[in-house]
Amino acid sequence: MIGKRLGKFEIKAWIGGGQFADVFLAFDTVVKRDFAIKVSRARERDVKGLIAEAQVLAALEHPNIVRFYSADVIDGRLVIVMEFVEGRSLRSLLDEEGRLSVPRALSIIYQVLDALEFAHSKGILHRDVKPENILVAQGDRVKLTDFGLAALVNPARLSA
Repeated sequence: MIGKRLGKFEIKAWIGGGQFADVFLAFDTVVKRDFAIKVSRARERDVKGLIAEAQVLAALEHPNIVRFYSADVIDGRLVIVMEFVEGRSLRSLLDEEGRLSVPRALSIIYQVLDALEFAHSKGILHRDVKPENILVAQGDRVKLTDFGLAALVNPARLSA
């Protein structure tokens, strides 16, 4: 279990989690900024999947993909530091607002497709696109997140 502090990060809130990791809103006490940090539940030696996710995210600089900052081992756990997106998941938006207008839905879909096209150009298949992994910020800016199940179709493209 994570306490109120993890290394230089002050944990502000739990954002979500999956089978292998939890995501927290955390304040970096050195740079004085909020980040989303994904913290493995397993110890360092058991986190091959999270390491692969960090490598994938590091290769994906795109306006519609959550930005990767760094990965580190803190207190024996792998931590991925990512952009904190102020907004909500597409699932939450749909639950709260119901059916979206066609122009709004198309805007969101086009942004997701742009992110996927970029990832595919790098040889990466997301493999877990669902409303929970599509973040919608103010102005309906979309960020695709959670590349934990991504597959590398062509690993040589990662560095291209």
